[in-house]
Amino acid sequence: MMTRWFFKGRRLSSKHNHPLTIAVEKKINRRIEKGKAFTIQQIDATRFVVGGDIYECVVDLAKRTRTCAKYDLQKITYRHAIPAIFAIGKQPHEYTGEMWKTQLWRIGYEEALNPIGVPEDAWSVPQVVEQEIVSCPESRRAAGWRRKRRFEFVEDKIRSQEKKTHKCSRCDTPGHNRATCDMPI
Repeated sequence: MMTRWFFKGRRLSSKHNHPLTIAVEKKINRRIEKGKAFTIQQIDATRFVVGGDIYECVVDLAKRTRTCAKYDLQKITYRHAIPAIFAIGKQPHEYTGEMWKTQLWRIGYEEALNPIGVPEDAWSVPQVVEQEIVSCPESRRAAGWRRKRRFEFVEDKIRSQEKKTHKCSRCDTPGHNRATCDMPI
């Protein structure tokens, strides 16, 4: 199975002619479309203020930083940086992290993975090992509520800080709740 996976990866990576991997190319193309409507204000040769979304973002192309901090996490050119990159006459793939480059993808599948020479039926496993019952290690769950293990994006933080309007679950109108609802049942 692993031999087939590596062969398929090697074949796909050798046919791919773009500088970035397939998945990242698609993401950047979507982000180019989203970034077309953004406004750009140049601060100096490499710094820009890009607006048009929920918030304005300061993009520094020399340091490869943005105030939205998306690039720091994914190392993929974000939609705020793309209009700034086009403004200086460069391409977005030049500002994408090295781990997403096709060359690195090819290197990963470069070496052949040989299958196991002995079929599983011919393995000689000692009787003691074969009859051994392996159970899960003993562990105890910590007391209290389980922690939510989800990374919160910047947009989520901004949305969570906005004032939410609550509505009554009975009549579906804002301004009161079910306990204080005057509508008949």
